[in-house]
Amino acid sequence: MTIPTRRTALLGALGAASVLALTACGSDTGSTAASSSTPSSSTSASASASLSGAAGSAAASGVGSSAAGSGAAGPVPNPVTGFDAPAVDPKIAAMVPQELRSKPALIAGVDATMAPKEFMDADGKTIVGLDVDMVKAMGDVLGVKIEFVNAAFDTLIPGVQNGRMDLVNSSAAPTLEREKVVDMVSTDLSGEQLLIQAAQSDAIKGMDDLCGRSAGAARGSLPVTDLQDQSAKCTGAGKKPVDVQIFPDSNTLTLALTSGRIEAVLSDQPTSAYNAAKSNGKLAAVGPIYRAGLEAVFTKKGNGLAPALAAAMNKLRETGTYKQMLAKWDLTASYLDTSVVNPATNKQKY
Repeated sequence: MTIPTRRTALLGALGAASVLALTACGSDTGSTAASSSTPSSSTSASASASLSGAAGSAAASGVGSSAAGSGAAGPVPNPVTGFDAPAVDPKIAAMVPQELRSKPALIAGVDATMAPKEFMDADGKTIVGLDVDMVKAMGDVLGVKIEFVNAAFDTLIPGVQNGRMDLVNSSAAPTLEREKVVDMVSTDLSGEQLLIQAAQSDAIKGMDDLCGRSAGAARGSLPVTDLQDQSAKCTGAGKKPVDVQIFPDSNTLTLALTSGRIEAVLSDQPTSAYNAAKSNGKLAAVGPIYRAGLEAVFTKKGNGLAPALAAAMNKLRETGTYKQMLAKWDLTASYLDTSVVNPATNKQKY
């Protein structure tokens, strides 16, 4: 399939689907995401849970692995639901640096306010979503236990830099600027879309209609920059600027929108679509998909984990697990052919 065809197909599928999920950092429903039940999955949000490390050794490589060993029958490090659990791959597991493999668990950071990619399940404690499932499946291929911690989006890059987190998978787009400070591995396709009150659908159809209006985005996300750029475009055309307001996370963004404090939210297309679908007709995702591109998992710059993550993601494609995960969350349009390290720097085509 040619690149233009893939991009056209992505835009068409994203625009039509009501529950997709993809971008640089988006928004999620406030009370809606926390109260909605999901297709299943069980990941503890507490970073203090007692976790057993990946034990034993892979026969072929001699590296530590989980009870699944070198692919033998047995429990996987990170139980999954809704798709087939992958087996440990000894050769790929051997790529994990010993300093990280020796830990009882790798800590994965997420901003759990961006359904359906990462959010709290109905119990208010369990983090679920596509990005969570991808990390758990990568951990199973690598034979390492994964433990999740919930944090604001703008703290995630500092979190891997200071060692609080070993990796992050939370609707983050790979950019040249980000790849200067962390190592990123492409995972799926993404984009941004506006979310508004449905009653405003005739007045706000896209970014150009935001001139003189208020719009919000999550702190540290690319939509902040995009709204600021749109504001400059407005003033350049002799129109009023966009009143750009920045919020801590996706939940507070949605609450601000539903309360009338702001008139629009720019966030992940999947999150905008999800929130609209769960709003009982009160909210609407409008306009084209902006920044159609990639999303990525990332880790500390130069710590050696990124190549292992890329190999694990590509193994999940080979086994069919990747497609199963996308189907579980109704995100088949997010399919990406391959995962590479630092895709922005290496100019990955898709």
